[in-house]
Amino acid sequence: MRYEQRPNYFLCDTPPDTHFSSDFIIDAADTLRRNAELYLHHRTIDQQVSLIENLISIWSDEMFPLRCELLGKSEKEIPFSREILSHGLEETFRSLSRERIYHLLKIELGHEKALDGWFRHLQSDDVPSHSSHHFSFRLVGSLYQRRVPSQLLVFMVKCLLAKTSQWIICSPQSLEIAKLFAHSIYQIDPKAASCIEVVEEEKIKPHLDTLKKQCEFFRTWIPQPNTLSQYGRSLGFVWVSADYITQNGLGKLTRNVAQDVTAWDQFYPGAPHNIFIQQTSGNTAAVFAEKLLDELADLNVEYPHAPYSSKTINQINTLREIYKLRGKTNSDTLVFEDGSPESPGCSVIYEMEPNFSISIANRFVFVKPVPSLEDLLNIIEPNRDQIASVGIAVTPEEAASTARTLAFWGVPRICSVGMMHRPCIYKEGGVPGLQELSYKSFWEKSYNNV
Repeated sequence: MRYEQRPNYFLCDTPPDTHFSSDFIIDAADTLRRNAELYLHHRTIDQQVSLIENLISIWSDEMFPLRCELLGKSEKEIPFSREILSHGLEETFRSLSRERIYHLLKIELGHEKALDGWFRHLQSDDVPSHSSHHFSFRLVGSLYQRRVPSQLLVFMVKCLLAKTSQWIICSPQSLEIAKLFAHSIYQIDPKAASCIEVVEEEKIKPHLDTLKKQCEFFRTWIPQPNTLSQYGRSLGFVWVSADYITQNGLGKLTRNVAQDVTAWDQFYPGAPHNIFIQQTSGNTAAVFAEKLLDELADLNVEYPHAPYSSKTINQINTLREIYKLRGKTNSDTLVFEDGSPESPGCSVIYEMEPNFSISIANRFVFVKPVPSLEDLLNIIEPNRDQIASVGIAVTPEEAASTARTLAFWGVPRICSVGMMHRPCIYKEGGVPGLQELSYKSFWEKSYNNV
C-alpha cells in the first residue's frame, strides 16, 4: 500500500520529500507527552495487556491485511524472504503471550500491578509501611538501525505496557514493520496510537539531537557489526555436552541447532556462529558438522534466504576457497558446503582450534570440539563481554551446574538449543527493561500512621 492510500497518521506516512523543522519536532514531542498523560497514564495494566493480546491475535491471523502487506514487501523493502519473515514474526508474537507478559511484570518490576498504584511491602502496623510505585515516563525514543525487527516489536509492546508514549526512528530495513505495527495499534485503539510516532532515520537525522533532549529515555540499536572488534554484547554460541549426545544422539540436536542458525538468516543478536561440542575422543564434532549441513540444506528449501548481491556472493565464495585451501593443508579443518558458486548455501566449518569465529556474510557456521566447558570459557575469555546468549544441550542432571557456570562467567541469557532465535522479552535479551521505561518512588509512612 502506498503512502497516499493510507491515512497520514504518522510521520512515516508523509510524502518522501517532506521536511521537518526543529520547532516541528519539539511540538510533536509535546503532543506525544500530553497524549500519554491524557490517554495512557490512567489506564490499568490489565487494560494494556488486553490491548497487547488483541494486537498479537490479529497479527497471528495469516489473512490480516497489514500482515499480508508486510510479507509482500519481503526481499524488497525488507531484506528477508517471505518464508523467513513470516516465521520470524510468528516466533516474535508467540513470545508475547498474556502469561509471559504478566511474568515479565513480576520479573522486571517485582509485582504485576507495580504501575497501577502504591504497593505496600510491609503489612504490620508496628513498623513503617514501605510502599513503592512505578510511574510511567511521558516520552521515550528509539533509533533502530538493525535489520532483524524482533527486538523493535518487543520494545514497542513494552512501551505500551509501561504506558509511555514512544518515538520510533527506523532505518529503511525496519521502517515498514514499525509503520504497519503502529497502524495496527491505530485500528484497535486510536488513543493509544496517538502516543506513538514512527519516522525514517534520514528524515529526522538533522534534528536527532533535538529529539533526544525531549525524551526521558532514548536507546540506539546499532546495526549488525562487520568485525569481531565491533561487537558489543551481541554474540552467541552453543554448548553441547558429551553426556547429552550419549543419551540423545545427534538427530534432535541437529534439527534444533539448524533452526537457530536458519532463523532471520542468522542476523539476529546472539545468533549461534559457533557450536562447541564436548569431545575427549573420537570424531563426534566432525560427524555433527556433516549432519548439520544436511539439515541446513533441507531447511533452506522450506525457508530460503533472500537473494544475495553479487558482492556478497563473491565474498562468500572467496571465504569458502580460503577454508577449503586450509583443509587441504591441515587435517584439523573440514569444510562441508551446500549450494553452488552462483547461489551459495550455508557452509559448516569443522575446526580443531576452539577460538571464537564470526559468521562472515552469515553463511558460515563453525563446529569445534572442546574437552570441557571450563576449558572453553578460559579459551574465549577475551570475548566474555561480547556474549549475549548461550544455547545449551545438556542432560537434566547437568543443567543446573551448567547454567550456574555460564551465569557466573557473565552470560545474560541461557536457553535450550532451538530456542535461541526466539526473542527474549526480558532486559537480559537486549531489550530495555520496564524499569528503564518508568521511574520508581518510595513512600515510607511513619509508625502507626503518626
